[in-house]
Amino acid sequence: MSFQQKIRELIADNYSGSAAILEKIIRSIQTYVNKREIDQHYLREHLDKVINHFPDLAVLHHFMQQFYDLLDEAAENNWPVEKTILKIEKFIHNYNLTWNESIGQAAERMERLVKFGNKKILLHSNSSSIHVLFEHLATHNIFPSVYQTMSGPVYEGKLQASALSELGCKVHFINEAAVGRFIHEIDFAVMGADNVFSDGFTNKVGTYPIALVCREAGKPFYVICDSRKRSPLDFKSRINAIFEPEEASTELWKDAPAKITPVNYYFEFTPVNLVSAYFFDDTWWNLSDHKNEKDDLA
Repeated sequence: MSFQQKIRELIADNYSGSAAILEKIIRSIQTYVNKREIDQHYLREHLDKVINHFPDLAVLHHFMQQFYDLLDEAAENNWPVEKTILKIEKFIHNYNLTWNESIGQAAERMERLVKFGNKKILLHSNSSSIHVLFEHLATHNIFPSVYQTMSGPVYEGKLQASALSELGCKVHFINEAAVGRFIHEIDFAVMGADNVFSDGFTNKVGTYPIALVCREAGKPFYVICDSRKRSPLDFKSRINAIFEPEEASTELWKDAPAKITPVNYYFEFTPVNLVSAYFFDDTWWNLSDHKNEKDDLA
């Protein structure tokens, strides 16, 4: 598949989590440099399309800022093409060495601090962080029961449900609108995140109401992600808190009547006061104020 085709496929991807999107863009760059030629204007033009389409994915911007710094250095110093390609290959190799194990480290930390054995866990959307967490649990012969939401409007929850079922977990597949019906059957919820701010985090739409239901029912609500997603900013201070453009209205209602306007977004903000704990590769933040969480946290 050509570089252009990979970029088009990336922009059309509305099922993958942010880490999977980053992995795909890295593979796209590798496809391009394998041609052994570099047209910086052409490369940036196509990568900018991905950045603009996913404006609020922290890991993507973490990588792209460093990659663009490298391209700037190459242009300023008039590096020959072969040197630029070697530098790009080395950068990608070192970046992957640094970060490929980060979510595994977060999963290991969470497994040490939270009791997963014989638990029933509520999950939402489709997150690489959740996949890695449950793969880690499986290596320790821990297979919690899962309540996985459909995650509309594109229902990427099916992908996560299938992956966890294949690991050996018993999976209940539910509509996120019915979380209140099942909340008293679960022990706690675990979410991934696209950005973590001082006052909360962003994730797939549906996360905020799930957090509210967990608080009402007195159930712990945990977030797992790597430290690239942490921001020193608070969410509300940003001029455009979520930069996400409106998504295709036809995903909600194809051929809607003229007087009805379907409005479709993929991401939303959840306030920090609804989060029981964050788990990162380098640390964890215990925000628990629920008495019944003491049994789940070591």
